[in-house]
Amino acid sequence: MMTIIAEFVHLDGTRVTEKIIGVGGTGIVIQHGQRALKIPRLSRDIGNDGMLLVDESSTPNEGDYDIRSDLLLALERERAIYTRLGGHHGIVRCHNLSSTDHSIMMDIMVNGDLRHYLAQYPRPEEQQILSWLTTMAQTLTYIHDRRVIVADIRLDNLLLDEKLAIHFVDFGESTLMPLEWDLNGCDSDGYSVMTDLGQFGAVMFEIVTGQGCKFDLSHDWRGVGDLPSTSEVWLGHIIEKCWKQGFKSAKVLATELEEFCMTGDWVTMHTLE
Repeated sequence: MMTIIAEFVHLDGTRVTEKIIGVGGTGIVIQHGQRALKIPRLSRDIGNDGMLLVDESSTPNEGDYDIRSDLLLALERERAIYTRLGGHHGIVRCHNLSSTDHSIMMDIMVNGDLRHYLAQYPRPEEQQILSWLTTMAQTLTYIHDRRVIVADIRLDNLLLDEKLAIHFVDFGESTLMPLEWDLNGCDSDGYSVMTDLGQFGAVMFEIVTGQGCKFDLSHDWRGVGDLPSTSEVWLGHIIEKCWKQGFKSAKVLATELEEFCMTGDWVTMHTLE
């Protein structure tokens, strides 16, 4: 029985020996000195007899599918999105966007992604959760103002720095909309401001409850379908509004979270619980 050995490779065909920080659909993130480097997700399969079975870094035969072209195109689209977004405290900082290198160099977030952090440590205090959610909503407002649809808001794509400040990362599935876009409607794949808010609500639910939740982008907006109940969930009324188009924009969501923090209602609710 043949055993297949799979390994990631660079564009030049050399094996990836650097520490792999993350793996996405179109790219992998490796440690590059004191930075993180996103490169195309190319792999090579070798049989246990040493025979090369697949090498995605090599030039394909005429007429064959060239996965490199698609991966490089996806990476360039993401670079264009980071360029459009510019610098923002709620988005991971990039360093080589003007370079011709086929990569995205970013700051390393020492506390990793939010999914692994929540799995590793005790449930954060409500004040910390509110701080994260408010920053996320403010950052999402900025992203939409820059005419970008995220389309992939999930715990894995939210990183924490050494001070536990939260940052958006990975815009590989995102859409760069025209600058004149009025924030209404959706892109060619059905993603929109409303689907971003729906995903935001799912992330809120996961952070607050510790239970898995996925917002279906093809979801029928007339109801919440298979989404879990929020009736007994802290911040459930805000989560529900994310799912039922109760917010017209991320800015309205951010404002409600800011006001919720200022009123101290969350302290009262926590005491009652």
